[in-house]
Amino acid sequence: MPKKSKNLVSLNHLPGILLASEAECERWIEAGLIPVAERRTFQKRGRTFEAPMFDPEVVAQLSAEVPAWREQSGETLKSGSRPSRSGEPQPADDAAHRRRQSVLAPVRRNTGLYVAEDIRRIERGPWKPERVFAGYRAVFSKPLQILPDGALIDIAVEYSFPEPLEVAAVVLAPARVERNELAAASEALEARLVALRDAVFEACEQEVASWRDELETYLDAFEDAGERQAILGGIQAAIEKLDRIQASDKGGPAGVGRRLRQKLDDYRSKAAARRLRHLREAQIREASGYERYAAIFPVARSLDRRFLFLAGPTNSGKTHEALRLAGEAETAEILSPLRLLALEHYERLSGEGFAAGMITGEERVLPEGATHIARTIETLDLHRVVDVCVIDEVQMLGDPSRGWAWTQAMVGAPAKLVVLTGAPEAIPLVEHLLAMTGEPLEVKILKRKGKLRVEGVPANLNKLTRGDAVVAFTRRAVHDLRTRLVASGRTVATVYGALGPEVRRAEAARFRNGEAEILVATDAIGMGLNIGPLRRVVFSTLRKFDGVRERQLSAMEIKQIAGRAGRFGHHDEGLVTALPEAGAYAQVESVVRNALNGDAAKLRGKAYVRPNQETVLSASEVLQTDRLGRVLRHLYDTLVAGHPDLRMADMDEMIELASLLDTVDMPILDRLSYAMAPVDGREQLAVELLIDWARQHARDGRVRAPDFGINTDLLKLEARVKIATSWLWLAQRYPAVFEDMETVVDLRASLNAKIEEKLVATSVSQRRKPDEKSRRDRGKKPNKQRKNRRGWAETDVAEAEPSRVRGR
Repeated sequence: MPKKSKNLVSLNHLPGILLASEAECERWIEAGLIPVAERRTFQKRGRTFEAPMFDPEVVAQLSAEVPAWREQSGETLKSGSRPSRSGEPQPADDAAHRRRQSVLAPVRRNTGLYVAEDIRRIERGPWKPERVFAGYRAVFSKPLQILPDGALIDIAVEYSFPEPLEVAAVVLAPARVERNELAAASEALEARLVALRDAVFEACEQEVASWRDELETYLDAFEDAGERQAILGGIQAAIEKLDRIQASDKGGPAGVGRRLRQKLDDYRSKAAARRLRHLREAQIREASGYERYAAIFPVARSLDRRFLFLAGPTNSGKTHEALRLAGEAETAEILSPLRLLALEHYERLSGEGFAAGMITGEERVLPEGATHIARTIETLDLHRVVDVCVIDEVQMLGDPSRGWAWTQAMVGAPAKLVVLTGAPEAIPLVEHLLAMTGEPLEVKILKRKGKLRVEGVPANLNKLTRGDAVVAFTRRAVHDLRTRLVASGRTVATVYGALGPEVRRAEAARFRNGEAEILVATDAIGMGLNIGPLRRVVFSTLRKFDGVRERQLSAMEIKQIAGRAGRFGHHDEGLVTALPEAGAYAQVESVVRNALNGDAAKLRGKAYVRPNQETVLSASEVLQTDRLGRVLRHLYDTLVAGHPDLRMADMDEMIELASLLDTVDMPILDRLSYAMAPVDGREQLAVELLIDWARQHARDGRVRAPDFGINTDLLKLEARVKIATSWLWLAQRYPAVFEDMETVVDLRASLNAKIEEKLVATSVSQRRKPDEKSRRDRGKKPNKQRKNRRGWAETDVAEAEPSRVRGR
């Protein structure tokens, strides 16, 4: 009667039944000495394989044959045939392993070398990975003189070689092995090991001697001893970190020498390349002057400049005082972070009777004889000398993307008196930066006008009162809050970074004039926008996404936003609170209170800079490449590397645009202008249009104006305003190429008017009474007038990622 299938055993059970090793059982199965009862299919770790099964009773009856099978193997060995082909891995056997250890012990004692069995895991058959003996591994080490007149350096070699036949005959013998046989095997292995070591280092010394002669000839070609020493130093540093050279009998001792020679050749090539790179970097830094950054602004250096820092929180009157000083001077410039603020300063100066002008990235209003000019900070004229230059929001020195413009303005503004306004936290960085120029600094600390108090309870969204501003940090959150407020019957004004400056100004005016009860805004309101009688700031959250990660607001950010509450002259005190959705209010209150009452993190460290056109052109010549992306990446990595006072601004997005623009056949400085254009790299359509404009420019010498409809959703309208702004920004630099400026100005004005119309239409509940609707319609009349006026251009900070905008 056949054995039931369920009683069969696998290969793993055979060693226990036959009192043999697993390797022996496998050999006997392959030889057909152990019969296979059946084969079964198994699944393991998602892999299907077939394994043999055995009848345990039949296998037990074969145990008496085991000595004969072993004797047969021994006779084969004694007859002179090898146990396996040379170099072929053999299944690891416990008895053989013990004998090899007995052979290796005296070898290690006599030679002092590290030598061990080379045991590897390989797949042998479909059953499971197997440990096999592949020979021996030895480590040789010897000090060699690599460099001319250099110190000796240890060269280590890990060498793998097969087991000598005389050693294999002993360790694999089926019968008992005598001590004298093990001793003879040790002597044979030791002789093989010593011969290999000597041959390996003889080959290495020959290759090193040849390489050293070539190196001396190579170095003789350099007349400058400093250059020769630089190359030798680079090679020396690399050799000291040289890892073990891996080798085997496949290449032999000569192969070890060749590998060492190859590594030395590689070290020499890299040292020479590093020397050339350092020479190029030094040439670029010398040509650019960035090592002595202050010296690249000769007009500013020719003046006896002095600095006044009006440091204070929001609502402390520092901007008012700065503009007063500018107004008392015969000539002045006011540098602002946003085009909207430049417009407000321009209108204020014009209203006070000054011959005022305004220059931004997208527009110039510059009447003849203008004495007081309001600018966005990136448009600073480094050659127009004035009596007073006001640099607003100087804490922007710490912004990784735009901080370079504040650094440039502080070091290079050609004014007799430079007035800084900003948060006191910027004082350490301002002092550090002015230490480069050696110019005097006076700091005047201003106190807040009016109290600022954190309320002890959270705010109820449905019970907000006139003059409250709810702050969120994404466009979606702003619209969600606005929708909820409108649904509860409130009138709402909306301000966020994706809106054009004209629309933000109109929305702020609606709140300021009382047409809207509640303001819903992002931190765009923290940059000095004239909001008007804002009574209370209500945070919807204390977290924001900064373009890299979501994080908690810094103390300075909380101060900047919360400080807009309680405008002096309208309220005795400002109030700050948060919605319940911001988190547990006890914790929220503590964070806000500590930010307002404590010291925010000081701005310290190095100031940000960005390469100018002259530097880009010099680098292109030194690097001998016209590829702007490569030039900018090189400058980003090397221009101020190791400088004690300066570091590079974030240029990743500019470099990406430059790489795309390198496909356009136009001069490198023109490609640089396009790469600096205020385009959001996350907007695919905007990037594609920028590249298309560059191609039109190169091919036709003229760029067509964008042709957009205005009847679309709010999101597309906002994107089209940004595209039109980018077009106007380029038009300022290439007026002969971008000819249809008036058309695009009118288009942008229409787009902004449509956005404002949509915001107003959805800012009040449709359940309002007809007479209220009429009053609201009458309130929209100023917007109709704005639709026909010349549009003001600005690239604004995106509400969810302010640091990514590159220029204005």
